[in-house]
Amino acid sequence: MNKHIIPVALITKRYPYSPGFWIVIWLLAGCSSEKDTLVSKTYHNITAHYNAYFYANQRLKEVQEAIETSFQPNYDKILDVFTPIDTTIVSSNQDKLDDAIKKAAAAIQFHKNSAWVDDSYVLIGKVKFYQGKYEAAIQTFKYVKSISDDDDAVHDGLIALLRTYIDYGEMNNAIAVSDFLKKENLNKQNQQNLYLTRAYMYQKRNDLNNMVQNLAAAVPLMSLSEGSAKIYFIIGQIYQTLGFDAEAHNNYLACVKNNPHFELAFYASLKMAQVFELARSNDLKKVRRYYVKILKDRKNKEFRDKIYYEMAEFEMKQGELDPAIKYYESSIAANVGNKRQKAYSYLKLGLINYDTLKDFSKAKAYYDSTMMVLPTDEPDYDLIQERQQILKDFVTQLNTISLQDSLLTLSNMDSLELSVLLDSVIIKQERLTMAEEEKRLKSEAQFSGRNIFDEAIPVTTQSGVTWYFYNTSAVSTGQSEFIRRWGNRKLEDNWRRSNKDARISVSNEDVVGEDEPEPEEVSEVNIEDVRAEQKAVYYLTIPFSNQQKQTADSLIEMSYYNLGNIYNFQLREKVNAYQTFETLISRYPATEYKPELLYQLYLIYTELGDPGAKRCRDELLNDFPNSTFTKILLNPQYKQEYAALAEKMQLEYKKAYELYQGYYFDSSLFVINQALNNHPENSYTDNLKLLGILNKGQTGNLYTYRFELQKFLTDFPESELNEYAQKLLRAAHELPLQLARLGGATFEQNLNRDHIFVMVYPIKAFPDGSFAREFDQFNLQYFAPQKLTSSSLIFDKDRAMVLVQDFGDKGKAFSYYETLKKQRFLNDYSGNEFSTFVITKENFEIFYQSKDLKGYLSFFNNFYLE
Repeated sequence: MNKHIIPVALITKRYPYSPGFWIVIWLLAGCSSEKDTLVSKTYHNITAHYNAYFYANQRLKEVQEAIETSFQPNYDKILDVFTPIDTTIVSSNQDKLDDAIKKAAAAIQFHKNSAWVDDSYVLIGKVKFYQGKYEAAIQTFKYVKSISDDDDAVHDGLIALLRTYIDYGEMNNAIAVSDFLKKENLNKQNQQNLYLTRAYMYQKRNDLNNMVQNLAAAVPLMSLSEGSAKIYFIIGQIYQTLGFDAEAHNNYLACVKNNPHFELAFYASLKMAQVFELARSNDLKKVRRYYVKILKDRKNKEFRDKIYYEMAEFEMKQGELDPAIKYYESSIAANVGNKRQKAYSYLKLGLINYDTLKDFSKAKAYYDSTMMVLPTDEPDYDLIQERQQILKDFVTQLNTISLQDSLLTLSNMDSLELSVLLDSVIIKQERLTMAEEEKRLKSEAQFSGRNIFDEAIPVTTQSGVTWYFYNTSAVSTGQSEFIRRWGNRKLEDNWRRSNKDARISVSNEDVVGEDEPEPEEVSEVNIEDVRAEQKAVYYLTIPFSNQQKQTADSLIEMSYYNLGNIYNFQLREKVNAYQTFETLISRYPATEYKPELLYQLYLIYTELGDPGAKRCRDELLNDFPNSTFTKILLNPQYKQEYAALAEKMQLEYKKAYELYQGYYFDSSLFVINQALNNHPENSYTDNLKLLGILNKGQTGNLYTYRFELQKFLTDFPESELNEYAQKLLRAAHELPLQLARLGGATFEQNLNRDHIFVMVYPIKAFPDGSFAREFDQFNLQYFAPQKLTSSSLIFDKDRAMVLVQDFGDKGKAFSYYETLKKQRFLNDYSGNEFSTFVITKENFEIFYQSKDLKGYLSFFNNFYLE
């Protein structure tokens, strides 16, 4: 007897357990993973399958379910055959994936002679695929094919390899695997997975015909639990896209019958309604009643926005524009968080106003709203964004024409008539503003579609558009002009006065004294004063002088030119383009754009077959024989086409420079930016860039101006303007020092400005920077009502400054200086190392840049103390 074999009878006699128990123990003792016996294989097959492999597969399924649950499908697009893998979900479930690999590896390591080794390798490859480790996954699936004699496991691995190649972007390899599997004899599960994966491949290639064929082959092999409802829905979507509405209806109906979840069933029902009249009958009333029915169903409350959207789509198919617009608006109002759906509704309204109604201003508003909520993963996101930008530029030109036309009309009115009209408009504006505010609080609508001045007195302009004060953007421009001339003044009595200390009593009560506290209650604003201020703002924007009128005409001329180009090249509205160009020539016969306009009109009329082409051609040849556009017309193969661009850019540069000379810096920048956007590379690029910097230098600060000049020298090292740009840069750097060298002339003598109190002191006296806190205490004790602020600033390596601000004028600042002296606050800080003075903010900038303390103290003595 082998020593390792113990008789069962002896065991059972010594240890009182059942013989069956000891037989199992005896069998297990011979189940080494290295043995090839029936007992060993059976044991390891059972253990590998129902222990390691089972739990590894469960971990992978948990991650797959998490991906499915978190994904929000877009039912307006053809659904993905396989749910896209969310890397965020994968990362948050990394421990489960790692555990799946660990358990599958255990099945391979400890059960080498089981039939589940190859399946475990396939599972590891699938985990690598979900982790985004495509190359590792590919190598794993290939390894399975090389070691396994189990056809089912090999096929499972190859199908997974096919999907990996698809997502990895190796479509040629994917096609090769697909072609190989088509020749193989697959089991039912693998055949189903192959059809679905092939459908996924064709979806990626946008091949709907082959996609639907594979889905149709896969769905009979699927059970309800395997997502057959979703596949029927996708088949319905494809047939609807291809125009086979009857087939689409049948598959949507099959989806509903195959136990879909609520959301999928809801959208399948909606889709059925879309194709219902073509699949059954043309009973429009029946379809409309169906929409009303599901709209009233409480279960569909969260989908009301989608129902309204589908109702709008249905009416659009029937050519009923007005109810369609109404339903799109209702969809927006009913939306409670589905940004994608809201974006679709805004976009549809934008398209209607753009393509059908030709109301580009409204279209622009709807496109703006669309881009605020449209997800960036939308396939047409870039195109929609481009259309939005086009409409923005378009509306800018329309507003400029409307504004300047209105202002010119007002400038030609009788002064008394104009005054009466402005009074009337101001009163109406007040009433309408109140009405609009009341309406806004009651309405959920995002856009009312009308201007608050629509009911005001109509004034006909040269171009037939509404006038200046009915245009909110125009009024805003006027307010900006008011601020430029008068400063950002508060809306209060005596707003024109810089010193309002002398106050006029508006009641029979005594005037509040300087030392008495201000009353808490604020007196009512005098409505007549407010109206007078508003009227003053309006007057400032009206071009009364000839030069102002010429500028207005120039802006109108330029806007018509820009508008025509937008119509012609971006909106591709040829009829509107030639009408705009003809209007420009009619209003401004001597326009500098005329040669180009005649050439563009010739091309447009030729394309439309209009006889006006001959007229434009003859006029261009006769009146502008030396124009580049004439040469292009005569010779389509004109080799020096670049010269035409140079001439155009020269005109743009001239226009921008004239605006710059007229102090219209923003308008000049607009011309420059449009020219550079349309033609980034041209012979005038450096000229335009430098002129743009000069414009920015007028509206920005010195530091930005220096930076832009330095960038110009870097970007255009070979430009002929480099020497000039370097001179400008040197001047910008040397300005503070040059001012300092001018002595008394360094500082401006206009002292009727905001002031700062300054004390220069040695840093060693207050190394912790606490000096400013002493001023805070002094200010709180003697100047609390003025709410002065104290701060510290380094002057040079040995000295610092305490700054006290803000004082409205010289008198208040000097009063503070005198109070410091009277209260003996400065007695402890006298001597050559301490310097005290007051200074305007403008002079402080010069002083701080130049560090000319001696020079300013001399100025202070001359203009403040003497």
